Amino acid sequence: MGMKKMAFLGLSTILLAGVAAGCGGNEGGGASTSTSTPGSSSTATNAGGVKNKDVTVMRVYHPSMEQFKGSDTMNNNKLVNVLKEKSGFNVKYESLPKDNSDQKVSIILASGDVPDILWVNGKSNYFKLAQQGAFEPLDDLIKTYIPNMSTYLPKEITDAARLDGKIYGMPVRVAQKVGNGMLERTDILKELGLKDPATISDMYTTLKTIKEKKNIAPLTATGGNPGAFMGSFAPYAAAYGVGNATMVKDGKLVFSWLQPEYKAFLTEMKKWYSEGLIDQEFAINKDIKDKMINGTAAFGTLYWADAYTIDKSIADKKTGGTLQYIAPITGKNGQSGFQEEGIPGSYIVIPKQAKNKEGAAAYINYILSKETDTFLTYGIEGQDYKVENGQPVQTLEQSNNIAWRTLYFFGDTDPSFNARLKAKGFLPYYEPLLKFKQNREETAYAPAVDAYDTKFTELRNFTEENALKFIMGKRDLGEFDKFVQEFNAKGGKAAIDAMNEWYTKKK
Repeated sequence: MGMKKMAFLGLSTILLAGVAAGCGGNEGGGASTSTSTPGSSSTATNAGGVKNKDVTVMRVYHPSMEQFKGSDTMNNNKLVNVLKEKSGFNVKYESLPKDNSDQKVSIILASGDVPDILWVNGKSNYFKLAQQGAFEPLDDLIKTYIPNMSTYLPKEITDAARLDGKIYGMPVRVAQKVGNGMLERTDILKELGLKDPATISDMYTTLKTIKEKKNIAPLTATGGNPGAFMGSFAPYAAAYGVGNATMVKDGKLVFSWLQPEYKAFLTEMKKWYSEGLIDQEFAINKDIKDKMINGTAAFGTLYWADAYTIDKSIADKKTGGTLQYIAPITGKNGQSGFQEEGIPGSYIVIPKQAKNKEGAAAYINYILSKETDTFLTYGIEGQDYKVENGQPVQTLEQSNNIAWRTLYFFGDTDPSFNARLKAKGFLPYYEPLLKFKQNREETAYAPAVDAYDTKFTELRNFTEENALKFIMGKRDLGEFDKFVQEFNAKGGKAAIDAMNEWYTKKK
């Protein structure tokens, strides 16, 4: 009745808000067995070599700020008080406003009255401010005070934060490795004696059989929100090699959406739609969980937290339904997969005018230590978790009681992220996705490229709008070349040319 053991923006924003400080995960990341409060060893902090122990931290707003109870505040609670005691720093946390935080950051930096540690959201904002000289270069501080950064972040992600060869901010690590997957109602396939589809042609045959035997549109999808179409159809586009926004051809980046392979993908989807194999309401669907729960669809591309919701609902209904994530289908050239995840979108910086740069760096190092990470993951032994067979055990209630602990992370580690998923019951739905192929989006590792960044959303939305028309027969696929011309006229050519200035130098 539940998901097979072998076995996604989903359950609810409120539920997911407590899952991760950044959002992340790794198949190699098991929970740490250390259960002590953070120490003050040299691996945790260099506070002993820092004279000024007063550090101010201004972080982005997080919903868990609203979850303090009684007299607890962000600067006075059982966890932050331990952080202060064990680190040796008199640290004071503040929060940027929920709305217009970028504007507030600019005002703070212009005022000269700056915190020692500041969160900056968005790649474009980070690079713009770094270019203006607002941040202290971190290379020397990292060598002296932040040795833990080398184990916290892969070099490739650190290097992606460089401007003219220097690091001005530490990317806030996102531990989540996967998001969406191909979810299948295994009970429907079992009833009809069908195997899991492995190729694009298998999928077509399977959908046709289900349509004929069950009289349902077996493949459902969402197209009612910007970006939803790309997400829902990602595994099918990937079978044609065009699942990401860009691809490499002849040594240069090109938009996947303009390639002959993308036209071939649209042609196949149009055939499926015209034969009733795709949910006829897909273009207006904003949520497909109910269709998977009720068995009016057999396949959908869904986030792992949504799979948890669907599975629980099916179990409550006692219909005998079962679920499973299956491997992304392959195309004729063996292409498949989803776009890789886990690229940071915010940064920890030390403002150029900060009063205690060395202290800021040492405190960052302390938060990045294994001991501190374990402490912030589980809390205080006996109150927030217990130890069984040498392993921390934490209930959902215990995890939720200190959901605000995520305020003190400077990003995710794999053990911490996986522990929070486990407490909330998500891990059996997240872990199966880790083994499936992921395709690298090269532009994710680029610095800010204005001609690309400022146009990307408009170009994606234009592509989605026309893809829906092509699939539903509202625009003839014979006009695909005209669509390409329209796309480039909207800034597509200028965008990819600008991105290639970075990419060709990078190679």
